[in-house]
Amino acid sequence: MEFFIYPAARVILYIITVGTIVAFGVSVHRDRRRMLNCVLLMLSIVLIWECITVIESFIYAEDIEGSVIVPLMILASVFAVGMIINGLIVIVKEGFSIAHSLSLLVGGAILVFIAAYIGLLLYILHLQELNYGFYSIPKIVNAVFYICMGLAAYLPLMMIGFLLYSMLYQRLPIKRKPDYIVVLGCGLLGERVTPLLAGRLNRGIEFDKKTGSQSIFLVSGGKGSDEAISEAQAMENYLLEQGIPQERIQKEDQSTTTRENLLFSKKIMESGKKDYFCVISTNNFHVLRAAIFAKNYGVNGEVIGGKTAKYYYPVASIREHAALILSYKKLFLVYAAVVITRNVWNYILYTR
Repeated sequence: MEFFIYPAARVILYIITVGTIVAFGVSVHRDRRRMLNCVLLMLSIVLIWECITVIESFIYAEDIEGSVIVPLMILASVFAVGMIINGLIVIVKEGFSIAHSLSLLVGGAILVFIAAYIGLLLYILHLQELNYGFYSIPKIVNAVFYICMGLAAYLPLMMIGFLLYSMLYQRLPIKRKPDYIVVLGCGLLGERVTPLLAGRLNRGIEFDKKTGSQSIFLVSGGKGSDEAISEAQAMENYLLEQGIPQERIQKEDQSTTTRENLLFSKKIMESGKKDYFCVISTNNFHVLRAAIFAKNYGVNGEVIGGKTAKYYYPVASIREHAALILSYKKLFLVYAAVVITRNVWNYILYTR
């Protein structure tokens, strides 16, 4: 890539990369619940990759980006096939719905883009055999294709960033003992908690035992139109069955969304103790969004995650990431604009 031939350009890239990594560390230290942390982690990954390609290109005196395309396409294909298989398993086990089909749709979309990319390469090779060359393809078609490919790659990259940061967040230690353990509701089976909700409750119980069994359990969830009792009541019943004493359980039974779970629970905790600290228990796929929402709504606490059935985790993760993107539309539109600009710049460099 000609832009990186000049030493000054390489040095600038290295400085920006190191600066982004340092900024990520500082941001996590200040507040681990920031959406900014996800963005800085994704940028760090991209910049580290760019540095690797630039260093190898400099060492071998040639552009090596093309040499990694085939392995990446193989990995992407394997990932896409896995997502399709997972989508079919979820549909068989949970029934058909758009939400349950997300991993199937994502896997299919990845395969379509890979097929389009291979198709263009074969077309270019065919033109070269006929001595027409690469430039016989209309420039506007070529430019649009590479921009679309860049955007197609940017979505999985965001998901990777979300997953990596979510995994990191859940491994960061919580050193302060909580006054409250808030358990977020998520639907019932009749008057019983679902396996997903039981996972949240069990994670809260596990954390409570680890920290000395002194916290108040604040179960949060209202009564849906198709539910016989509130989620909070069902959760209280479950906790009592698990040996948690009645005096250590409080209910918030008016909320219907994660936002209301957090806001209504916050009011109860503030009325009990102004300088409270809480731990919010949810499922592992929901941890990152719950943590970011907790920060935005001024809830003083961290989030922990209970286990989710392995076959359900990919679908749930995709849904969570889509919800985050919708919540931060402007941020990701700016990110998309950066991706488009980068691909247009690369296109100009390679075709001028």
